[in-house]
Amino acid sequence: MDYLILQTEEKRLTVAHFEVSRRSTELIGAASIDLDEEHLLADAVWNVAQKMSGSPRVVLCLPPSLFAHRTVSLQLNDLRKVREVIPALLQGDVALPVEELTLDVLPAGEHQFLALWARKSDISAAIAQFAEAGIEPHVVSSLPFALPKLPGVPPDCAVCDGKTLALLKGGQLTYFRAFDSALSAQMITATLSALELSGEALPPRLCLVGAGKELADATTLPLPVEVLEVPPELGPLFKNDETFHQLAEFYAVAHASYAGTLPNFRQGELAWTAGDAKLRKKLMLTGILALVIIMLLFINKGMQYRAAATDISSLNKSIAEIYHGIFPTRAKAVDEISEIKGEIRKLVGIDTTSGYLDVLKKLAEAKGNTINGLYEAELEGNELRIKGDARSAQAVNEFKSALAPLLTTSELGEIKSRPDGTFTFRLTGTLKEGAK
Repeated sequence: MDYLILQTEEKRLTVAHFEVSRRSTELIGAASIDLDEEHLLADAVWNVAQKMSGSPRVVLCLPPSLFAHRTVSLQLNDLRKVREVIPALLQGDVALPVEELTLDVLPAGEHQFLALWARKSDISAAIAQFAEAGIEPHVVSSLPFALPKLPGVPPDCAVCDGKTLALLKGGQLTYFRAFDSALSAQMITATLSALELSGEALPPRLCLVGAGKELADATTLPLPVEVLEVPPELGPLFKNDETFHQLAEFYAVAHASYAGTLPNFRQGELAWTAGDAKLRKKLMLTGILALVIIMLLFINKGMQYRAAATDISSLNKSIAEIYHGIFPTRAKAVDEISEIKGEIRKLVGIDTTSGYLDVLKKLAEAKGNTINGLYEAELEGNELRIKGDARSAQAVNEFKSALAPLLTTSELGEIKSRPDGTFTFRLTGTLKEGAK
């Protein structure tokens, strides 16, 4: 996941771009831009937007002085439920109405939570300023809220980055105080003494990072001092101590964002909705394209069905014409294909086509001139069935006698006379072996 982190100060904009995954962290780029009357914040943000690559998640870190906090005790473990009840707990305990605040919460120990809030007007103004300049932040937070993710920081200590003093207990942020000017040893001593008088147990050491490392030589600090160094595993990332102190807090913000533990003050009516609108637009476009594809598929299938129906109709018509050509005297059949297949199976039953033709040839020779014609001859195995018409009944008998060399048995069916004086007959018989 890519994170573009922007920190605003009175006269400086600092930018760091990290790529964070489970296995590694990569520093894509970083820059510090000085601001003055000629180089405004809007211009600096616009330049960053022009050089920004990809689609990183933008985290805007505002000065911690804009935020306030209070520790609350609740018999709850679910942060979502804690966020729901925090506004009611703060009602009447803060100077402003809760409706004018945007809030979030951090765990701060066993049933202890650090309630954080800022004015909605301050957050909305910052969001609008960056959005107009070309970069709308997804998350609005502050650097001190990510201090538990600071590389190499002990779980129990005080942390000073030069303008903020924070306390960590058990790896969780329990207190922070932001100063408008650079911290001095006297300010840190006074703050820690006030905390001790209020009953707060002081941590065993004071860790310095960033601009806070300038206090390393102070002799009046009430706690042992430790300047954070680059952890060995992050040496290739930061290259040197100077880069580490400049970007360590940005690294912590990127990892807190990746872990989902960074407080986000874009809540409620200030929530980031541009992504939702963009997603809805994409989904709508995808839905329209899917609908078009489905319609094209239906049209294509409809055209295929129509073409297939036309082909089937044409085929049925052709089969009917073929059937009529084969059997001109038969009435229209219910199933022409089945009848044609049946006739083909009968022909297949004949040993060979040439044998069948030989039988027909012998029948033609035997009928002579007295038989007008044979209009049906059917051979199934060795069984022969003939239908024809003759000039007289005697001619039928003579035809039967002429078939004696061809048939082992023969039998005449009914002989009928016609009005024109001719006779129709039917003859069945069995072919002799070798007659085909």
